[in-house]
Amino acid sequence: MEKDTKRILKFFNELEFDEGKHLYTINGHKINSSVSKIIKNFVKPFNLNGISKGVAKKEGVSQDVILKRWKQAGKEACDKGTRVHLFGELYPFDRTLKPSDKYEEAVVKFWDDLPDHIVPVVMELRMYHKDYLFAGTGDILLYNKNTGHYIIGDYKTNKDLFKNFKGQRMLSLFDDLLDMPLNHYQLQLSFYQILFEQIGLKVESRKIIWLKPDGEYEMYDTEDYTGILKEYLKHNKV
Repeated sequence: MEKDTKRILKFFNELEFDEGKHLYTINGHKINSSVSKIIKNFVKPFNLNGISKGVAKKEGVSQDVILKRWKQAGKEACDKGTRVHLFGELYPFDRTLKPSDKYEEAVVKFWDDLPDHIVPVVMELRMYHKDYLFAGTGDILLYNKNTGHYIIGDYKTNKDLFKNFKGQRMLSLFDDLLDMPLNHYQLQLSFYQILFEQIGLKVESRKIIWLKPDGEYEMYDTEDYTGILKEYLKHNKV
C-alpha cells in the first residue's frame, strides 16, 4: 500500500489549492472548473429573491431580515463544516486527539467502528482531471486490505440530507432523481472516482458519512454514476 500511496500523491503533485480564494492551479495556471461547479449543471438554480420574499411575507418581516438570517446561518454552517473537516482530516493518523463537540465525537465513532482491514490512506486528497481539467477534493481515501481496492468517503454535516422542495427533480441526465443534497453528493463521489481512477487504481465503493449533532453518524453507500458522467464529459465542455 505504501507504493500506491506514493503513486497517488505523485500523480496529482502539480495541483495546488488556495483555500482563501478557493482556487485550484496547475503549475500556476488556473483550473476554471470544479466538481461542485459541474454538478450545478444538473440542479435548478436557487431562486433566492423569490423564495426569500415569500418567506418574509409568510413571517410578516422584511425580506432583508430573512436574507441576513440565511447569510448568518450559512456562515455558521460553513465554519462548523471547516472545523469538523479539519478534525476529521487529522484524527485518523493521530488517535490521541480529543473531540471538542458532538460532531467531532461522531468522527471518532466512525473511525473506531471501521474494521481492521479498512485503513486510512490520504485525507483531503486534491485531484484533477488531466484531460478535462476540472478538480475536486475528497475528504477520505480508504484501502481495503482484503480486496486490494479503494473506498472514497466524504464527511457531511447537513441538517437534512433529504431536504427537497415540492418534489422538485434534478435536471438533464438526472431528472429521475429528487433534487436533494444526498443525490448531489452521489454525483460528487462518482466524479471523485473518475478523478482517482486515472491513476490506474480501483474504487470499489463510495460512502457518505453523515455526522450528527448527537455524536452519532449514519453511513450511506452511493450509486456509481461514473459511466453516465464519463459520457457527459466527452460531449460537454466543463
